[in-house]
Amino acid sequence: MRNPFRILAAELIGTCVLVIGGPGSAILAGDTIGRLGIALAFGFSLLAMGYAIGPVSGCHINPAVTIGLWFAKKVEGTKVGYYLVGQFLGAALGGLIIFAIAKGQDGFSAKNHFAANGWGTKGGTPFNLGAVALVEIVFTALLIFVVLTTFSKRMAPGAGGLTIGLTLTLIHLVTIPVDNTSVNPARSFGTAIFSGTDALSQLWAFLLFPILGAAVGVLTWVAVDDARLEDTVFMNESMARTLDSVADKLDGDPDT
Repeated sequence: MRNPFRILAAELIGTCVLVIGGPGSAILAGDTIGRLGIALAFGFSLLAMGYAIGPVSGCHINPAVTIGLWFAKKVEGTKVGYYLVGQFLGAALGGLIIFAIAKGQDGFSAKNHFAANGWGTKGGTPFNLGAVALVEIVFTALLIFVVLTTFSKRMAPGAGGLTIGLTLTLIHLVTIPVDNTSVNPARSFGTAIFSGTDALSQLWAFLLFPILGAAVGVLTWVAVDDARLEDTVFMNESMARTLDSVADKLDGDPDT
């Protein structure tokens, strides 16, 4: 059984590294490596941490992943809080480290230059909230779907970290121009708190939409995997009885 405090520590370290490697690459080296380099930095950060802390916590380093796995009953509800606390603290620490480094550059201003997520004039992108909502829901769903497929016995041993890391890279390649890519509420939090009021005023979207995406990802996984809806938190005994009753009526069962 995984020790919850070790989980918290592992998720703190892993999320810190993700923020240093992902947003950190955009803030400190974005002009040099471009969007491809930033996308790879996110993927490599997740890949490295997957093998480093995966045996301790499973390397969620993303509240949407933790909540998605809880939806799918792959993580105990009593441990969700430890994951989330570690992730948000780790993101804040990673942001603080990058902020302290970036301040050493002449003329640096965190506002609009700290890889915060956003949209429109405030967020520094030409896309609107509707586009952001669609991106965060669809691409978080993709991430959660891929994470859940790694639980399958059909997945080659050791391939899970590589698969998820490449998926995160793909997601960033597609969506960086839209909203700087979140699919991770902790990542958004870790940069927004250093980016000023504009980023903070839009942070709610990057807390909400990835969680909705996690739910969509779980339901997509149920549709193609051997898992059943009854194996998720979306189906309780009362709902199951209701659905059984509806099915009996549709079948014309005389006893109903």
